[in-house]
Amino acid sequence: MQNHSLPEKDIQEGKSLHAQAEAFRLQESLLNAAGLGIITTTPDGVISTFNPAAENLLGYSASEVVGKATPLIFHDPDEVVRRADETSKSSGKNIEPAFAVLIINAASQKVADRNEWTFVRKNGSRFPASLSVIALRDDQDNITGFAGIIDSKSNLEEATLQLQEQNRKLDEFAHIISHNLRAPVSNIQALINLLDEKSEITDYKLIFDKLKNVAKNLSETMNELMDTLKAKTQPDVDRTEIRFKELLDKVVQSLEGELIVAQASVTFDFNEASAIHYSKPYLESIFQNLLTNAIKYRSPNRKPLIHFRSSMVDNHLELKVTDNGQGIDMERFGDKVFGLHKTFHEHQEARGVGLFLIKTQIEALGGKIAITSEVDKGTTFTIRFN
Repeated sequence: MQNHSLPEKDIQEGKSLHAQAEAFRLQESLLNAAGLGIITTTPDGVISTFNPAAENLLGYSASEVVGKATPLIFHDPDEVVRRADETSKSSGKNIEPAFAVLIINAASQKVADRNEWTFVRKNGSRFPASLSVIALRDDQDNITGFAGIIDSKSNLEEATLQLQEQNRKLDEFAHIISHNLRAPVSNIQALINLLDEKSEITDYKLIFDKLKNVAKNLSETMNELMDTLKAKTQPDVDRTEIRFKELLDKVVQSLEGELIVAQASVTFDFNEASAIHYSKPYLESIFQNLLTNAIKYRSPNRKPLIHFRSSMVDNHLELKVTDNGQGIDMERFGDKVFGLHKTFHEHQEARGVGLFLIKTQIEALGGKIAITSEVDKGTTFTIRFN
């Protein structure tokens, strides 16, 4: 009697293909989470499943295509005709430019077939992507359908860029926290250092009142920073109406101890433009960095004078911050002023982060910052807001 049983090799291959199909089904949720479009079809090509990632990539809802269309609607017709012609020549078979061109290799191979295709979204836009097709089989090795995985390179690149941008924002936020909290803490120390064994009760009362202001402002800053951190996963920076004088008053109070020690005077003129719609944590960081820089790099030959002035120039709001400090040699350092970790004075607390940070913040919201400076005369920073 003739033995009709399958050879052991074919049995093992059948089991392998079945296991492969089962593994695909088990991993479907993971692939969807990774942004990979998954489409399954019946043996003759009618779409049977269409995952959320495929909906996002192609612009169709599952209800529009499941049981109603074949994957050909997502492909460039000219490309399908060209591939059918190429496949016909290479295989010696007459392949019609239809669903068969998408699955012919997967139907005959024991592994997934992968090719680059041009996909067409519902709105007519196009994008290149890799399509991996696998034949789904039952225990008897009969094809029960096909599964395709769309790996959009542009989609993955976009996700990578978004991740890089989020990392940049979080790194920037860490610097904001460092700068916005370091100044009040230093100010508390400066206020405490104003007291000694010769201080009178009135001195203690005065310093205590100032410490209360610092503590209040520090608490507000912490709350604002935490609110900003919660929103950091969103692409847009929250903006609110900010009055320049109110924010400057808060920053001055937070730095009052250092201002007293330096005998610094802070003046302002916000008559021409009194408010702005902007990110409050960003603007507070900008004010604080420019003011602490003016104190830190003050001239030893005169008391520090720092002036804030807002104005409208060519329909843009501008803010100028001017000091009479040590100044910067612009011929030597002009192209490095806003560089990360670039310092231009011998100061033990110089870290070269503040100016880099505020430039990043200003440009992130569409603005620009410029500097003019002269050694031993002072510096002016000009911020043009968007």
